[in-house]
Amino acid sequence: MSWDRLPFEIYVQIFKNLNFWDRKPLSLVCHRWNEVIFSRALCRNLCIELSRGDWSGNGVDGIEKVRVVDEGVVEASHRDYRVVYVKWCKDSSPAVFQSIDRLLRGLNNKKQLEGMIIDAPLGQQLTVFFRTHCDLLARIRKLQVSTECTDCRLRLDPCLLRMEQLETLYWREIVPNDQLEVQRPWLVLEAPMLQSAIVRFGDSDSDQGLMWHSSFIELDQSFSLKTLKIHLHSRMWERFFEQKLSSLEQLTLCHKTPNLEARDWNLMFANMPNLKKIQMWEVTDDIMEAINRHCLFLQNLLLDKVNLTRQFLSTDRIFPCLEHLRLESGEIRSNRTLCLPALQNFEWFNVKNQENHTLNIFAPNLRNLRQAKYGQPDFVLTQNAPSCLEKLQLDLYASNIPEHLFRPFPQLREFSVRVSSARPDLDRIMPNLKNINEYTLIAYNAPLHCDAMLNQMFKHCGQITALTLCGFNPNLELSFPVFAQIFRNRNLKYLKMFGLNVMGNSFPLQLPPELDTFDLRYVKIMDVAFGAYVFPPDGPFRIVCNKTEECCCYFSKDCD
Repeated sequence: MSWDRLPFEIYVQIFKNLNFWDRKPLSLVCHRWNEVIFSRALCRNLCIELSRGDWSGNGVDGIEKVRVVDEGVVEASHRDYRVVYVKWCKDSSPAVFQSIDRLLRGLNNKKQLEGMIIDAPLGQQLTVFFRTHCDLLARIRKLQVSTECTDCRLRLDPCLLRMEQLETLYWREIVPNDQLEVQRPWLVLEAPMLQSAIVRFGDSDSDQGLMWHSSFIELDQSFSLKTLKIHLHSRMWERFFEQKLSSLEQLTLCHKTPNLEARDWNLMFANMPNLKKIQMWEVTDDIMEAINRHCLFLQNLLLDKVNLTRQFLSTDRIFPCLEHLRLESGEIRSNRTLCLPALQNFEWFNVKNQENHTLNIFAPNLRNLRQAKYGQPDFVLTQNAPSCLEKLQLDLYASNIPEHLFRPFPQLREFSVRVSSARPDLDRIMPNLKNINEYTLIAYNAPLHCDAMLNQMFKHCGQITALTLCGFNPNLELSFPVFAQIFRNRNLKYLKMFGLNVMGNSFPLQLPPELDTFDLRYVKIMDVAFGAYVFPPDGPFRIVCNKTEECCCYFSKDCD
């Protein structure tokens, strides 16, 4: 049997081994291959554009022109399109809408569309579009709308849209200022099968640069919703959060800071009892109290801009199922205990504990710890935590290593430390890291002499396979004998050195036989007898390593 007569299913199994961009050129081989490659089995999101925008083509600057595609080409196409893209602007002519309507009716008759992308301004035409194509919208599974409002006096007729099959929603609103007042949502979307929804003001996940307003859209009867990401105005979506959302598992909230007390957080989280992941910005004691009380199955809690300086941490707290906790950019005040028996990943960045308090963290199953430390201790791990620790990353800035980390870590495999103007006791902590495989040291803003630290590493850490040493403004400092000792590690597979000043008499070095990755940049060898060698040199040289079977010698004059 020839290649052009194989059964359809065989083609699918063959082409599944390639990604889309590798498969796409093969669609030019013949009609049969083209049909298979763009079939529903291999190309779930095949999209057709019915209209597109051109900026200031022949008109006045700043005026957007929209043109439609050739209707004859679309009608003659036999491809099984699953997604349709439509666009219009405020000044689009009736011919644009008539062409879009005709083409959508044709695609609707095929009953093959699964998704729609709409890029259009807020206005009466958007309402007309939703009502005209309500039958088509009732069948699609994915809807993406990007809309913009430039008129603060905009008045729209309320629209109720029921989408029986919708599973995924992305809705983005952009307004030019915060003077727009929306007393009630213009569009109420009923989507009983909805699984995932994203509602944003602008292009950012955070609230930076956003013009806050009550949303034009609100969900209703979304009993199957599992994932919700939303920019939440204080007067927004009150009715939505008053319903029971038992299926909701992931919630991401970025909300307007003023008038937080206007929202009943206790009632809101009481209606989401099965949440497993929460990501929030601007978190207060009241919010944390509600989360701790009602979200008993919470596994991931990612918080930014926290202010827990009042009642929540004034007593011991427990999150029984929490596996991942991140606190970033905020303030707390507590010397109590936070009990996290299931915690495996803990991230702590730029969080200051007031009045020199130290929060106790009980996490006996902790695997990964990332901590950015400023000055005085802000939290301390209890004695049971470090035994399971496998990965430790410290950003010390002007601080020293926390005292609770000066104890053995038998399971630790990766250790990374970033220091600024401090001189941490790195040589004192190395004996506790006997089993690490990867070590990274990054220093900046002050010279760091690392002979003692590296000597302790050579003495106690015999299983290192990956080593990274980076110095910035100024460089790391070490002697040539210690520098040469690095290359005597026969287990080394990855070595990166950036910004080193090496002092002493130099000699040829032999690369470890198992070394796969070797990166040496801006390393200056201050040879007592021969002056300085810089790798790479200051000239237009690219090759810095001349490797023979016996040794690796560095001479900048030999590079070309």
